[in-house]
Amino acid sequence: MTTRSRKSRLTEPRGRTGLRRGGGAVLVVTAAVALWACAGGAKSPESSAEAPGATANATEPVETAVSTSVRRFASNVNQAVGLAFDNRGRLLYAEKDSGRIVRVSGGKKRVLARLGVTGGAEAGLLGLAGDRRGNVYAYYTTGAAGCPNPTRSSGSGGDIDAHCVWSFSPSRGRLRAKKLVFSSNHPSSARNHVGGGLHFGPDGALYLGLGDLGENSDPDRGPGRAQSLAVPFGKILRLNPNATNKGASGNPKTCGNAANSSQRSISDGRIFACGLRNPYSFDWDSRKRLWAIDVGDSCDELNIIRSGVNYGWEPPRTDCAGSGAGRVIKRINGTPSGVAISKSRAAGSWRNDVFYCLFLSSELVRYDSRTRRATPVRSARGKCGYDLIARGNYIYMSDGNDIHRMRIRR
Repeated sequence: MTTRSRKSRLTEPRGRTGLRRGGGAVLVVTAAVALWACAGGAKSPESSAEAPGATANATEPVETAVSTSVRRFASNVNQAVGLAFDNRGRLLYAEKDSGRIVRVSGGKKRVLARLGVTGGAEAGLLGLAGDRRGNVYAYYTTGAAGCPNPTRSSGSGGDIDAHCVWSFSPSRGRLRAKKLVFSSNHPSSARNHVGGGLHFGPDGALYLGLGDLGENSDPDRGPGRAQSLAVPFGKILRLNPNATNKGASGNPKTCGNAANSSQRSISDGRIFACGLRNPYSFDWDSRKRLWAIDVGDSCDELNIIRSGVNYGWEPPRTDCAGSGAGRVIKRINGTPSGVAISKSRAAGSWRNDVFYCLFLSSELVRYDSRTRRATPVRSARGKCGYDLIARGNYIYMSDGNDIHRMRIRR
């Protein structure tokens, strides 16, 4: 396995293998977005180009312009990934290997559903998203071909046969399987680079980040899948949440770099952006720009994702090499995991800054897109690693064992 991923607690960054800190289950880390209602059609707005900044480094000065406070929000969360909020503002999380969807409210946890997933390594229940009608969407891997109702099938530690997104509706304090939204077979012998980010965008479409499924030693497999416009892997997808295997209205017809001559026709209409290795986490700022982490082979990337743009992961194995609109915004070292952006004015000077966690050091980093500087957030050190999500002027962070909440104040 050649991977780096948040979804399990073993890492293989750039050929290294190491154990993640701390008590609880062992997970592998990939470097593999919640909004409301389906309003098809709009594409993510593009912004003016920004040059790459310097690599984040813990020796840089720590930001002191605003104050932060961090407290434990939930404990013993059992490999919590896929953070989301329901329509009442209550936090949901996915338990990667158990397949449980859990709600945290008033300091108490409640299991809403248990899905039959194929977990282990970087697979399992990986992403959640909620809409304003109370429906919840889940992305997971399974050994059941065709993605049947996951609440009626048992979990498995065996082979992965399919990648699935189902929607669930609230029913008597639980979640009931409602509709298959996305499905694909698993054309790989590996269990890594499976992505996992699932979020509604500000346009009402459902976005899903899928990795290239590994096997990167064979350029026709991992990197080749990222460049193939007939498969959904190594891509960010933009889905119609009310249909089965349909791209949202307004999806691009081609994917390429800046020049028209580099554009290639898309045959899988669910594709929004291509040429990514493992884009497992992303979020939007108040300008509706979509920021995503892509964990690389020799270089990790922070990108602004635009419709129909190729981000350069291609045979033989080339990362941080995107050009034109697909060039990297910031190069990162340390295996980034999770992205969150506070859009609240209460966050003061940190509003619209991009927060990401470095898995290898469990350090939260703030990237200021205006100054192009990245600085550690000292109060959050050791409290992140699996996933991040923002709500108001709060950042919620999972380290796989506990969820902490950081308040950002002027």
